[in-house]
Parts: sequence; C-alpha cells; structure tokens
Amino acid sequence: MRENNNEDALHQRTSQVASKGCNNISNVSAENAVSLASISDEAPIIGHSRMNVEAQWRPEYGNFICSECGKSFKWKSHLVVHHRTHTGEKPFPCDKCEKRFSQKSKLTTHLRTHTGERPYSCDQCDKRFSTTGNLSDHSRTHTGDRPYKCPICEKAFRYGSNRNEHYKNVHNKK
Repeated sequence: MRENNNEDALHQRTSQVASKGCNNISNVSAENAVSLASISDEAPIIGHSRMNVEAQWRPEYGNFICSECGKSFKWKSHLVVHHRTHTGEKPFPCDKCEKRFSQKSKLTTHLRTHTGERPYSCDQCDKRFSTTGNLSDHSRTHTGDRPYKCPICEKAFRYGSNRNEHYKNVHNKK
C-alpha cells in the first residue's frame, strides 16, 4: 500500500510540463555527460510514462547539473526552473497586472494578491493566510518556537529576518 502512495506522489510530482529551456543544460550521470537538445515550448520534458519518469529523476542526488553555476538537481524539471535564474526568463504572466514569474506556482500565489484569497487558516485562532509559509511563521506565535539562533550569542528568534537584523546591529556583522 505504501508503495502505491509513493508511486502516486511520484506521478503527481512528475505530471508537469516545463516550458522553454536552452542548450546549456546538461545531464551528468556517473557513466557519462550528455548535452540536452534545446527544449521547445511544445515538448513536455516530464510525462506520465514510467520510462519517462525514470529518465527525469535520479535517486542519487545531483545528476542534473547546471552548466552555468554547477548546482546539481535530482529532477530535470528543477534544473529547467533553476536555469531561468540565469536567463531571466519569466514565462508566466499575470493577467491582472504587468508582473511575470519564472514558476507557475509563484504566479498562483501572486494572483491571491488580486483576489484576496487566503486558503490557509490557523487551527488555533482561525486567522487566514495566502501562503503556507506565512501560516507556518504565524503558528510560532502560538507555540513560542524560536528556531533562528544567533551564532555568536545564541539568542533565539521567531523569524530569520529578526535574527539577521540582530546580528547586523548588535554584533556589527553583515
């Protein structure tokens, strides 16, 4: 049963279609290094077949290497998205404003600023949030969790930004 759940999760993660890419993306495995052909707008690089899933995912970390910076990825689709940081490509436009995004998920989150949608609610106080990250940050107000520690004085903070500000102002570090 657990194997089916893992296969279902794998199917969900690999049922995406990536758009655009470039000739500089390479797939490096233990056996060889192969330069990928340019990825067209029409060609899905992730599909449903088991063979295609196996071709797009490597259980050992780091077989898909960015030729620009050397960063490695388990999934080819993650490499394609990462490569947009080098090219500046933003193929997902907002139809409500002029903003564009490099990932569809970022566009989806952005659209909530226009709709006011807040699909994630706190189970302690019913306050609602537009992202799971904001909900997670908020939940620390109830738990008292302070996971960000100053490396010098060990003072703990609820948010990383507060720790960074403390580090800069109190310890005069950048």
